Amino acid sequence: MLIGAMPALAGMAQVDGISRDVIEQRIEAAAEQLGDTDVDLTNLFELLTDRLKDPIDLNSASAQDLSAIMLLNDAQISSLIQHVKRNGKLLSLYELQTINGWDANTINLVRPFVTVREQQLGARASLKEILKQGGHEITLRSTMNVESRRGFLDRPNFFGKDYTYPNGEALPDFGTDAVRDSLRDNSKVYLGSPFRVYTRYRFRYRQNISAGFTMEKDEGEEFFRGSQSQGFDFMSAHLFVREIGRLKALAIGDYSAQFGQGLTFWNGLAFAAKSSFSLNVKRNAVGLAPYTSVNENLFMRGGAATVAVTRNLDLTGFYSSKHIDANVTAQPTGSDTLDTNIQEVIFSSFLEDGFHRTANELQKKGAVSERIIGGHLRYRQRSWSIGATAARVEYDAVLQRNTQVYNQFDFQGRENTTMGVDWNVLYRNLTWFGEAARSANGGTAMNTGVLVALDKRVSMSLLFRDYARDYHGLYSVAFAEGTNPWNERGVFTGIEIRPNRQWQVNAYVDRFRFPWLRYLTDGPNSGFDWLAQVNWRPSRTVELYARVRHQDRAKNTAFDVQGIDPLVRAEQTNYRLNASAKVSSSVTLRTRLETIDYQRGSSPLTHGFLLYQDIVHRPLKSPVELTARFAVFETGSYDARIYAFENDLIGVFSIPSYYGRGMRWYGMARFTPLRRVDVWIRYGAWIYRDQTVISSGLQEVNGYVRSDLKAQVRVMF
Repeated sequence: MLIGAMPALAGMAQVDGISRDVIEQRIEAAAEQLGDTDVDLTNLFELLTDRLKDPIDLNSASAQDLSAIMLLNDAQISSLIQHVKRNGKLLSLYELQTINGWDANTINLVRPFVTVREQQLGARASLKEILKQGGHEITLRSTMNVESRRGFLDRPNFFGKDYTYPNGEALPDFGTDAVRDSLRDNSKVYLGSPFRVYTRYRFRYRQNISAGFTMEKDEGEEFFRGSQSQGFDFMSAHLFVREIGRLKALAIGDYSAQFGQGLTFWNGLAFAAKSSFSLNVKRNAVGLAPYTSVNENLFMRGGAATVAVTRNLDLTGFYSSKHIDANVTAQPTGSDTLDTNIQEVIFSSFLEDGFHRTANELQKKGAVSERIIGGHLRYRQRSWSIGATAARVEYDAVLQRNTQVYNQFDFQGRENTTMGVDWNVLYRNLTWFGEAARSANGGTAMNTGVLVALDKRVSMSLLFRDYARDYHGLYSVAFAEGTNPWNERGVFTGIEIRPNRQWQVNAYVDRFRFPWLRYLTDGPNSGFDWLAQVNWRPSRTVELYARVRHQDRAKNTAFDVQGIDPLVRAEQTNYRLNASAKVSSSVTLRTRLETIDYQRGSSPLTHGFLLYQDIVHRPLKSPVELTARFAVFETGSYDARIYAFENDLIGVFSIPSYYGRGMRWYGMARFTPLRRVDVWIRYGAWIYRDQTVISSGLQEVNGYVRSDLKAQVRVMF
C-alpha cells in the first residue's frame, strides 16, 4: 500500500492546551456570519486537530494543503510558494519571517500545524504499521434541557416537577404505553425522551486513512422504540483513503465534495465570509473529504474517487443517493383509461433541521429521494490551476414552491444541472481566483477576486460577484450577502495592515445590490456593510481589540399599509471591545463588552448590550480543567440580538443569540481520570428578568429559567 510513513505525533494535549485556544479563535471567526445557535462546525475542528498530529511540510505543501487549515490567507500562501520557488527549501521556521505577509503573529498562529523537513517522508507503510500507528477514538455524549418543554407532556423535569401551563392548569398523565401509542398521530407532543445522545468511533492514520461511524438521537426523538426501533435517528459511516498510487482519494459511504468557489457544486459549510479576517474571501475547496458531522442534510452518501490521470491532471467522479426531509403533498394530475386518479408527488420546500420528534415531523422524514452525479477535472501547476465541474441533481418528486413575486425565479421541478469553470493563479505576491457557472435553465453566475501582499505589512483583497436572479444552484454556497448566490451583484474590498508586532488593523467595505425582489423586500434594492477592527498585543500574554461594524440594508416597512409595502432602510451598528489576558501559566481571563443599535425606517431605535467575563483554567499537568462564563445582557428587541461564541465540550460548538433582559452563566469541567480518557461535564443557564414564559410552541418553558446539562466521555487508543 503506497502511503506515507507515520511521523512523530504531536500529543493530543496540544489540542486541549495552547493550540486549542487557536482552534477555538479560528472557529469563532468562521462562525461569526452564520448566526445560528446550532451550527455544526465539526469538520473544521477535525481538520485542525488532524494537522496537529500530522503537521504540513511547508517545503512540499501545495496551495490547497496550506489553505485547508484556514489560518493563512492566499496572499501569505502565494508569498511562501514563490519564496520556496526562488530560494529553495526552507531550512527552519524562522526563515518565514523574511517572507512578505509572514509576521511573528502569523508564524506563532500556524506553528503547531506546520513543520519543515529536508526530505519528504517515506512513501510506503505496511498494513501492520498502519494498524499499529493509527489512532482510535470513541466519543460518547449526552445532553438534555433541564426544564420541561411543552412538547414533553409526559416527562417530569430534571428536578422531578411536572409541567404546568402558564395559567397553572396541570396536564394529564401520558406516561403509559397505551396512551402514548394513541398519541402517535398527535403532532403536539414529542414522542421521545428529552435526552440527546451521540456516539462516534473513528480510526485515523495521518491524512491517509479515515474510517468510522457516527450516530445521533436528538431531544424528543424516540430511542429503540416506536419509530426508531433501530435506535438512533441518524446514522452515518465512512471509509476514506488518500494517496494510493494514482488514486488520490477514495470515499465510500458518507463524504463531502467541494470544488471551485462554491458556485457550481459545494456541499457542506463554507467559511470564507465577511468577518474580521478581511482577506478571507476566497473559497478553499478540499475536493473530497470524509464526513464526520451530524448535520442530517449537508453530506453525500455513496461513492467518489479522485484519480491522477497524469502528473498534473486530476479527475474526480462522485455519486450520491439518499433520502431528504421535505414538505410533501400528493396532487392528482389526471386519470387513466380506467378512470383511476394518477397521483404525482409534490414537495414545497426542503427541511434542514433534522428533527423527527413528532408525528408530523416523522411524516416528512426522508420523504423525497435525491440522487446526485457529477465530476470535476482539474489541471494543476505549482503556481496555477484551472478546473471544470458538472453536477446533476434529481428528485423522485417535483419541487413546486408556494410561488410569490419575490421567488418566482427560484428553481422548481424534478432535476437540475449546473456546469462551471474555476481558476486560481499565484503570481509573485498576488492571487487571482474566480468561477463562472451556468444552470440548466440558462441562468449564470460569476465571481472573481484578487488577493495581494503589497509588502510585509499590508495586504488587500477585492471580490466582484454577479449572480443572475434565475441562476439555480441547489448546491451553491459562494460568497454572498444573501443566503443564496443568486439575484445579487456586489464588490467587496478588504485590507489588513500590520505596522509592527503589536498592532494589526483589519477593515472591509462591501457594496451590494439585489436586482430583483427578496423575502420581506418588495422591490429591487441595494445596501452596504463595513467593518473596522484594531488589534493590540502589548505582550505575549495580553491581547485587546476594538471593532465597529455597520450594516445598511433595505426592508419592507414595519407598519401596516395598503398596497405594496414601501422600502425603508434597516441600519445596524455593532461596537465591540474584547480583552484577553493570560494572568498565569494556567489561567486566562477574557472580557467582552458589545453594544448594538438597530433601526428600521422610522420605527423606534432599539439598543442592546452584552457584557461577559470568562475564566479558563487549563493547567499543563493537572487532570482537571475548568471553564466558566458570567454574562449580563439587555436588548430592546429580537432585531437587536447579539451573537457570542461559547466554550463547549470538545467537538461541540455553541453560538447562541443573547436577547431580552437577563443573565447567562455556564461552567464546564474536564477530567482525565486515566491516560487517554477524558470526561467533560457542562451546565449552563439563561435567567431572564423580562419573561415568565420562554420560547413558544412545543419548546415553551414555563418560567424564567432555561438550562441545559451536558456530559461527554472520550477514549483514545
